[in-house]
Amino acid sequence: MLTLRNLMIFFLITFGMSIHAELDFQSGCKDLIKNNQCIAAIEACTVFANQGNPEAQTLLGFLYSGTRHGDFRKNYKKSFTWISMAAEQDYTKAQLAMAEMYKGGEVVPENARKAKVWYEKAAEKGNLDAINGLARLYRYGVGVRKDHEQAFALYQQAALKNHLASQVGMGLSYRDAKGVKKNLVKAYAWLSLASDNMEDRAFKDIQKHYKQEREDQDKTVPQCKFILKYDEISNLFALGYAKRELLALKQKMSLKQIKKGKNLAVQLRQEINQ
Repeated sequence: MLTLRNLMIFFLITFGMSIHAELDFQSGCKDLIKNNQCIAAIEACTVFANQGNPEAQTLLGFLYSGTRHGDFRKNYKKSFTWISMAAEQDYTKAQLAMAEMYKGGEVVPENARKAKVWYEKAAEKGNLDAINGLARLYRYGVGVRKDHEQAFALYQQAALKNHLASQVGMGLSYRDAKGVKKNLVKAYAWLSLASDNMEDRAFKDIQKHYKQEREDQDKTVPQCKFILKYDEISNLFALGYAKRELLALKQKMSLKQIKKGKNLAVQLRQEINQ
């Protein structure tokens, strides 16, 4: 008979081991990457990757293809192998990485159709980056027949969930009349919504920080800590693009249109935050 004492022991052992393993993974793999100890990180992440940990497999893949400088030699074959193993375990971040690898054509030969398949797998789980990736494929006709209406629908789906790059996509769609009737007021609203994710002063400061960090890198040793910042860097790129396009759009609009755009941006923000 399962007593309360035995049940408590079972939970302590089971969840205690799980917590201990997570702490080991954090200190033995991720912290090494944060501290730029790239070779040691590869060794540590390999241990967890061999145990089937999909996050470790994905990070290991990033290490093999993303580490640069020093005497480190990239290994695209190992990168693809580990990330694909994680993707086959239904790990969304790895599925997204597979899509980006096939779209980029650096780690593996470019194959937009395979990129679409992996974007779709991640998008089915609600991954907003994947939904945005699919939108870009349809907007530019990469691996699929160009379909601006479908691209707009996908941008909208992610943008309404506060996905920054998709909000930029909405702004460009309205500006360029791609999949929707041209509307500079709505274009302004969406670009403004994306741009307002960070004040201009703070954005310039963080740009300056990253620039200084790159200049201060010791290129005689391998550099890998930035692989943990892929999402942050991607958002900063989208943010910078939003700010530039918003500034350019202002030059084509009347003061009355700009005021309407600002008011609409406030309304959209309220709807998104509900």
